[in-house]
Amino acid sequence: MKTMNENSWQLLCNAARQLPGEDHELMPGVKWGDYAELYTPAFWKIQYISHMQRAEPRQFYKLGNTILEEIVVCLLGGFGMPSEVGLAAFDRLKKRNLIVSGVSWDQLYKAMSQPFELSDGKKVTYRFYNQRTKYLYKLLNKPDLEAIPVHSDLELRNWLLTIDGIGLKTASWITRNWLDSDRVAILDIHILRAGLLAGFYEKEYDLNKYYLKLEQQYLSFCDALEVSSGIMDAIIWEFMKKTNRLAISALKHTN
Repeated sequence: MKTMNENSWQLLCNAARQLPGEDHELMPGVKWGDYAELYTPAFWKIQYISHMQRAEPRQFYKLGNTILEEIVVCLLGGFGMPSEVGLAAFDRLKKRNLIVSGVSWDQLYKAMSQPFELSDGKKVTYRFYNQRTKYLYKLLNKPDLEAIPVHSDLELRNWLLTIDGIGLKTASWITRNWLDSDRVAILDIHILRAGLLAGFYEKEYDLNKYYLKLEQQYLSFCDALEVSSGIMDAIIWEFMKKTNRLAISALKHTN
């Protein structure tokens, strides 16, 4: 990762000085806040500017080389599965040439049920491998794999929702990764908490029940900040995960 040089630091300071006052409204009911205070809209704007000064071109989201690989790796890594385990499973399937249309149940089951060795040498069994094998088998035997609608982000997400084991969060994750989409959002507890602290969410909604409503509120927040929702999503998620305990404490003090 690139480090911030003196010129970049000066640009960041200039950007901070040009932000609206902390009492100015970013959007109805949401003030900019102090950029030096954690979790305010102004704070996230500065985090975004800082990231963009250091970031490589926007090609870092894709995990697979084809759309089918992208679907498989995200399907394996979702549902609270540790990323290193999901990636190990994906790597095995890829090396055994099993991410192909019409693959057999037996081949998938054998690959998923055998223990995986992680980079630190630890051996682990993939949790719920029987269920995940069912999802993979149904996906890789879908009759319309040659017609995946990669020309449209929203059409792709709708198509992904027809796959067993994929809900709105994973479908949005795949869509964001593959099409670099700013019209979908990958919402989880970290984004929800960030929204509560920044003020663009009013209460802790059920993500499963209100996903599309919460997504629209998040996208409106990003529009108001004039940032890419996809990049902002990744920035917020990483920071909130690292400061998880602090964020939870901050939420307790706002209630």
